Amino acid sequence: MRNKVFKGILGLSVLLLLTIGQFMVMPGPVFATEVNLGRIKPIYQGTYSAAVVYKPLDFVKYNGSTYFCILQTTAGILPTNVTYFQEVAPTSMIYPDSGIPQSTGSAWGTSLTFSTSTSLGTSDTIIPSQNAIKAYADTKASLPMFPGLYQRDRADKWALKAPYSTATNRYTIQSPTLLSVAINGNVYYITSQTEIDVSNAANWDTTSPTNYTTAANRAGKDFYIYACVPVSGTAPKILLSASTTYPSGYNTTTSRKIGGFHGLCVAVGTISGHTLTGFVAGDVLPASIWDLNHRPVSAPEGMVYSEGISKWVDIYLASGTGTSTASVYAATITDTRDWNDFTDDGGAVKKKMLTDPEFQVIATGSNEGTNIYGSGDPGTTGGHIDTASRRMISNIGVEDACGVEWQWLDEHATMWEDAVTAGWYDLPGDKGQLYRVAKTNDVQLIAGGDWGCGVSCGSRGRGTSSSRWITYTAVGCRFCAEPV
Repeated sequence: MRNKVFKGILGLSVLLLLTIGQFMVMPGPVFATEVNLGRIKPIYQGTYSAAVVYKPLDFVKYNGSTYFCILQTTAGILPTNVTYFQEVAPTSMIYPDSGIPQSTGSAWGTSLTFSTSTSLGTSDTIIPSQNAIKAYADTKASLPMFPGLYQRDRADKWALKAPYSTATNRYTIQSPTLLSVAINGNVYYITSQTEIDVSNAANWDTTSPTNYTTAANRAGKDFYIYACVPVSGTAPKILLSASTTYPSGYNTTTSRKIGGFHGLCVAVGTISGHTLTGFVAGDVLPASIWDLNHRPVSAPEGMVYSEGISKWVDIYLASGTGTSTASVYAATITDTRDWNDFTDDGGAVKKKMLTDPEFQVIATGSNEGTNIYGSGDPGTTGGHIDTASRRMISNIGVEDACGVEWQWLDEHATMWEDAVTAGWYDLPGDKGQLYRVAKTNDVQLIAGGDWGCGVSCGSRGRGTSSSRWITYTAVGCRFCAEPV
């Protein structure tokens, strides 16, 4: 019986192998069918030509509009034929960074034409968008398109003109090459880079009561860049102003704040290898220039951007407390305040303390191994020199990082202390307790060095003996903020 079962199984196996063998020697595919999916990627074919046969997924430009081919044509079929084409968007154009290949020549063009079926109102606005298809807003709908629009290429920022070795460049701001901005629901656009000479009265909203074309009047102050409704045309009028709301001669419906910058408080002088060598009071700090797409989550005033840590950093040591905490030139330095309270101060204005590595990066270019001239508490922020008569400023424009006051860091450590017994320790303000292990004390790092530390001061100078509840007249704070 066992023999018959074995023979049966063997026979089935041989039959199965013979069957598989037949399929294996048969010509052509057996287990899978090859399928030609055809074209699966849209292809931009440029301006429509009557001599070309268009295929599905072809994009063409015709009379200022963009059309998508949905059925293969014969030569001469116009894109307006809805059997073969579908209009993508009225009066549309393909723009840089849209993800669709474009034709050669100017992507922006000099004029637009509309199909006879397009009905435009007198206040319709053409919107040039670097990352999308150009569109229009029909005011008959009473709903403006993109009311908060502000768009430019990500890498094409407002910037100080280079090289900085040229004196006039230090107060010349360059706009992005392409920019779209909505003002009160209408969209205006810049189509070529413009230069804004901060010393030219034509670029300011007013020269009264203070004339900010004079460099000394800009020292240590914040200013704003406004896009304003032009008298005619589609390009916004760019104006500088000291006003935080709107420029003189305009209001919130005829202007929009889109950026700003900070003026250097005191001349840097000549410092070999320093980014800001030669800058004078009132020159524009390059790293302080911000706009709606490149700014901190906090208020941008008194801050510079550090490429090294990808964060915005206060130019000045902290002044004020709570919601009044600020980075302001010539303000009273806030000190004699513990780590916990400074943490709350920063949080109240959407800022936080720097970490150990971050401080080292943002302080690079500062004086090293020296403290402030006179070796005493300066009382106020910014513009100081050290015992070697060198300006106390970092490469990105951070003032007093080293040798003025120690600054609390967002870094925790512990140290050996024989007198400490294990147990809970009451923190100031009745806001909880800290457990300390026997012979171990809590430590928060401080950085930079104070007015009497001499050779201990520097971008890498650190203090490791200050508990979070300790207050000193020589310990203050500097904050940073994340970018939007």
